[in-house]
Amino acid sequence: MGFQVEPPARLRVADHVFETLARAILTGELTPGEPLATQRDLAQQFNISALVVRQAIHRLEDLGLVRVKQGSTTIVLDPNESADIRLIQLRMELAEPGAALSGAALENQALFIVPMLVLAERRMSSEQLTVSEALVAALPESPTAEEMRVFRVAYWGGISQGTRNPLFQQQVRWWSTMVVQLDRRGHAMRLPGQPLNIGMYQRLNRALRERKGAVQVYLDSIAPFLQRMDEELASSSKK
Repeated sequence: MGFQVEPPARLRVADHVFETLARAILTGELTPGEPLATQRDLAQQFNISALVVRQAIHRLEDLGLVRVKQGSTTIVLDPNESADIRLIQLRMELAEPGAALSGAALENQALFIVPMLVLAERRMSSEQLTVSEALVAALPESPTAEEMRVFRVAYWGGISQGTRNPLFQQQVRWWSTMVVQLDRRGHAMRLPGQPLNIGMYQRLNRALRERKGAVQVYLDSIAPFLQRMDEELASSSKK
């Protein structure tokens, strides 16, 4: 096989098998159209029962990562052609820090803010803006990592409420949960703009209060991050 099999560590065995195979597919170690090893061979390589392998393959099939036909070979599918939204979370959970998938996750996290600001600028109430301003004013000059995390959750949660769009509100809650889960797994996401750019939040609040320019303020703040991502992509494409 074209991927490394490692000991299960603290994960349940079934989860370990699933994640190993899923990561190999998502990173291209197992390519679309390639036949997966037989369940018997996988069971031997992982030193587990065929039943556990079967469970893992069924999960891969449910996500559209493989095609399984009774009595025939299991074929790897192109993850970029899957329409299952659960793959977004899986990609981030399995992305190693510094890898291409990790960078894609950071880009997604940074840029989903833009359409949210478009609506917040139009719809946030004066009372909601006052709460956002108070959150920024209460920040210490040199906040700790935990203080920054708590602030971001509260600030962007307030902005999402200001959009009056339940999908944006759900997305912010999901991101907040994901960051905590990834941190617990040792895959902490390094958010754009580290250390916390208090001046950006102050300018953002003013733009929201004036009902103009919030998106540009935010885009200017993440421009260095996007430039780094462009350079990394350009560099990787030359290899």
